[in-house]
Amino acid sequence: MPDSRDSNPERPIPVLVLGSGLTALGVCRTLGRAGIPNYLINAKADFANRSRWVRALDLAARESSDARRLASLLGGLGFERAVLMPCSDQWSRAVAGLEPEVAERFPASVTTGPAADVFTDKDLFRMALERLGVPMPPTYPVRAPADLDVVPADAIHRFFLKPRDSQAFVQRFGKKAFALRNRQDAMARLDEMRAAGIDAVLQEYVVGPMDAHYFVDGFVDRSGDIKARFSRRRLLMYPIDFGNSTLVVSVPLREVAPAVESLELLLRDLKFRGIFSAEFKRDERDGRFKLLEVNARPWWFVEFAALSGVDVCSMAYRDALGLPVESIGDYEVGARHMLFPQHLRALLQLRRKGKLTLRSWSLQTRGARDAVFRWSDPVPGLVLAAGYLNKLWGRSQS
Repeated sequence: MPDSRDSNPERPIPVLVLGSGLTALGVCRTLGRAGIPNYLINAKADFANRSRWVRALDLAARESSDARRLASLLGGLGFERAVLMPCSDQWSRAVAGLEPEVAERFPASVTTGPAADVFTDKDLFRMALERLGVPMPPTYPVRAPADLDVVPADAIHRFFLKPRDSQAFVQRFGKKAFALRNRQDAMARLDEMRAAGIDAVLQEYVVGPMDAHYFVDGFVDRSGDIKARFSRRRLLMYPIDFGNSTLVVSVPLREVAPAVESLELLLRDLKFRGIFSAEFKRDERDGRFKLLEVNARPWWFVEFAALSGVDVCSMAYRDALGLPVESIGDYEVGARHMLFPQHLRALLQLRRKGKLTLRSWSLQTRGARDAVFRWSDPVPGLVLAAGYLNKLWGRSQS
């Protein structure tokens, strides 16, 4: 049976990290360096499981938003008590829905109740922002082809179809959204989403370069106090239209003060609790920070925040156990973090379009920490690199 005793300070209560990939790796490394034992639960072992900070569990659990299924899984693990840290939307919904007696034994610092749905359903999110007057791109619910008429046919190429459930969409289509060429294309894409059982919203693309994306990350404790704030700016992303950051830099909060103000209005209104990561884009037409989404959980570069001085994972751990959480006011500004394989792909894509040179890419990358490879924990990076090489070898042989 795993040791989960909390009476001995030398043996802290462990964390069950629910997730995989880069986010889970960052959480496990951050907790491990803080001296907090952690076990990783996911459907299939990946490079995150190979971290020196991860303790093995002999099981594979399919990701699910079903709280009853999660409760059944937890009941069979043999832990007397453990903190839960979900690393995806589905796991977050499952943790938020646990019955009180299960949540007492397996506590977590997460938002529960109807407010939790706002952060995983893009239409509920839209309604919350509209109610509060938080700046956002024009966004419309789309339930049938006729709903596309809300946008003139000659303007629809400035919009894209965004799923209400991002995780289900990525799992089905392997991308974050559908860009639209015209109304016919929009109808075809909507049909694909409806066939997959995924509801959509139509959202205007915010005008501006990829480095106009800013993120405000942090933590809110059980009393509603915002204990930490951390801001970063995207420098490159892949794919370059609807992709994820491949290189980010930490920036001072004063650079994004309006974004911080509108985000805190939302968090307080919804009585938010836990880790958050909000994405904004500064609209070059009016200079306003438009809120695109909020992840109510750890994110890809959560370890970057910890390495820069903002360890939200340890804060969430202490909050879940009812322990005091100290506020963090400062962090390292100008630090850079990258995901090298995707960062290299961004270079190749932008060079083909004549938008980036090798020299400028190298200058941007200088001094950046890699999100996966670490000399102090090298195996995950080596496993990831081997996976990429195997894919390249398979393509060359086909």
